[in-house]
Amino acid sequence: MAAGNVQIPKLTDGYLGPQAKFEAYGLTLVSHGDPVIFMQDDQKEVEIILGIQPGTRVTIKLLSHERKQECNDYCLIRQLGPNYLFLIRPPLPGFYKFQIYALPSDEAGPQMLGVYNYLIYSPRSFGDNPFPKQYPPWKDGCYLYEPISLPRGIRDPMVKFKVLIPKVRDVQVKVAEEWNPLQQSEPGIFKGLVDFSLGYPSGAKAKLNVQFAGNNYNTLLEYSL
Repeated sequence: MAAGNVQIPKLTDGYLGPQAKFEAYGLTLVSHGDPVIFMQDDQKEVEIILGIQPGTRVTIKLLSHERKQECNDYCLIRQLGPNYLFLIRPPLPGFYKFQIYALPSDEAGPQMLGVYNYLIYSPRSFGDNPFPKQYPPWKDGCYLYEPISLPRGIRDPMVKFKVLIPKVRDVQVKVAEEWNPLQQSEPGIFKGLVDFSLGYPSGAKAKLNVQFAGNNYNTLLEYSL
């Protein structure tokens, strides 16, 4: 299989497409029924949508085939209703293996199983622009509307944040040592403006912190500034 003059690399038999537990776990392909995806020259992102059963946990691996490196920071995982949405932004040209893992809530054990494998080809580079780091609790029913990434050296005084996070009491964006509360506009939806105009040293973090119960906060997302 090829697009134009691009020939896909040789892969292990049975690697592409659904794996043994895909149907048993009740998963469905909402988008991209072909496991090989060729991005267009002007397409910097591709979003793959997977239908899931309630309570199913999901995680991923994104690997550069040519460089043999994981690059999971270039995939944003979001859940909306019965679907998981994977927004993928390849950092460099070439082929990427995108591996989806899942485990239903009624199956014991921490180890998720591979359920579907894609091969994605990006024809060009659009720059180094990773998504925020996503901690495990984020992958349980949360959706990021904005910002899906923050540019290095940002100095914007009015950055809009909007997230969907079920069953939390409070949501705050911590930039360095400053805490910025987001307001709940409807059940599970939190919004607010965060000031980044002061500028922060390289390596500083902006963290989306939430309070589920008690007085402790958990970090769900972490942006590198």
